[in-house]
Amino acid sequence: MSEDSARRQPPADDDRNLVVVDDDFQNADAEDRLWLFWERNKALIVRSSTLAILAILGAIGHHFWQKAQQEEVGAEYASCQDEAARRAFASRHPGDPLAVVALAEVADDLKRAGKLAEAAKAYDEAGSAALGAGESPVVRALGLRARLYAGLVRAELGEKGAEAAVAAVAEEPSAPETLRGFAMLSLANIAVARGDSAEAAKWLNLMDKRLRPGSVWQSDKAFLVRSEPSLTSAPAAK
Repeated sequence: MSEDSARRQPPADDDRNLVVVDDDFQNADAEDRLWLFWERNKALIVRSSTLAILAILGAIGHHFWQKAQQEEVGAEYASCQDEAARRAFASRHPGDPLAVVALAEVADDLKRAGKLAEAAKAYDEAGSAALGAGESPVVRALGLRARLYAGLVRAELGEKGAEAAVAAVAEEPSAPETLRGFAMLSLANIAVARGDSAEAAKWLNLMDKRLRPGSVWQSDKAFLVRSEPSLTSAPAAK
């Protein structure tokens, strides 16, 4: 892989995978208003990927903590300051949304520390925890985020089947647009890095077809096309 191609890949800690909503949430409850908050503020948040990871999980965690602050579980979550404490908290509170947040924080910390194999397993745990933590938009988004990052981390490790896991999120109709867009852009960058312009063109074309014109990923897509001349003439893979 060339040095230039490596630089074109999105940063490993790029976390502009915020939640997208529509007019159906006009009468949103407290959890859905948090969902709307990320949609309305994504243009500012996406500019700093590392801070975005902390901001998203911090806001979500604070939201659920506020709901539970009169209960022991809220105070217990707030006291978790390291991996061991967060894992222990999640084990004691299966099915609680804060358990999903705690495991997502564990996975993000492991990824930032370069412990990719451990991070992938922790993302799997967060995704599994989300399945049993209710149906709120925030919890669903956390689950999809965990699936996406588990796939991306495994792709970085070169594991077989990792790209298929990322593609599953890209093709998931219920996934927020920003998650689907990030998945498609990541797959295009992965294809470019291995010299497969046709595969990259396929995902870039799907971004045009499936994302809104004002998607937060359009500028990144345009930059990739400008920086890789082979994409302008490559036929899309079937």
